Amino acid sequence: MKPIRRVLVATDFSAGSDAAVERAVRISRAHGACIDLVHAFDISAWQALRAVFDLGRLSGRPSPEAGLRERLEARAAALAAREGLVVESHFGVGAAAAVIEARARAMNAGLLVIARRSEPAAPGVSSTLLRILRSAPCPLLVTRAGAAADYARVLTAVDLREVSRQAAADALELFPTAAHRLLYVVDPQWESEVQRGHGDDVPLGELIASLHARAQLQLEAMAGELAAARGVTVDVAVVEAIPALGIVQHAATWPADCVVVGRHGQGLVADALLGSTALDAIHHSGRDVLVVS
Repeated sequence: MKPIRRVLVATDFSAGSDAAVERAVRISRAHGACIDLVHAFDISAWQALRAVFDLGRLSGRPSPEAGLRERLEARAAALAAREGLVVESHFGVGAAAAVIEARARAMNAGLLVIARRSEPAAPGVSSTLLRILRSAPCPLLVTRAGAAADYARVLTAVDLREVSRQAAADALELFPTAAHRLLYVVDPQWESEVQRGHGDDVPLGELIASLHARAQLQLEAMAGELAAARGVTVDVAVVEAIPALGIVQHAATWPADCVVVGRHGQGLVADALLGSTALDAIHHSGRDVLVVS
């Protein structure tokens, strides 16, 4: 992972985005990074009215853009003064997802932070987040609640492919003071497929034990390489479950503050995998979730 020099955080001045800003502050402070505070103003509906009426002239009030721009600049200045960090503000006009992604690409952001929803207690995820999840140009941290403390335990779901190895490496780089665990979830459906491939030559219990032992060895090897490169301790766990359910359950029982998953592929493949991993973790784990491409 490239060094974190710029953390981009989206705000709509809601309680949810305030929590995202506080998490971005903690991460920026730890890495000596600049904060890029971004607000997107989608004026499509307002422009439709303005095509008929000159609302600014009739009301005598400043335009919505002016008021929100001033609010964003004031928030950035207050954060800079409070934290002693470099805080830049960017006011974009257009669909929120497009504005946020374009800014992240233009500024080569090392991390993008966004709230799950404007109202933290509300179910589901925002439509903006859904769009960004599929094409974020850098690691994406989805926050749920305020940043009362740095993460103490970070759980990374891995499948031993390169993207999950990168996700684990990014998590270690981003959160160096946390305890880290790599989790490999063995899907019972996959075990059944393997059993059918072996016929009755190998008893099912023996075959499953062999699969788990092999996964454990591979996971320990990955953890050892990552730990040696960073001088930290990384432990591992292998569980048998439907993958998304296994991640959510282990995050609760360990317990983790943040769950890390990799985003595989693009297009329809990415959509399917997001549905079974990242989105389920965001929906059901009750934790912040880092999604790494």
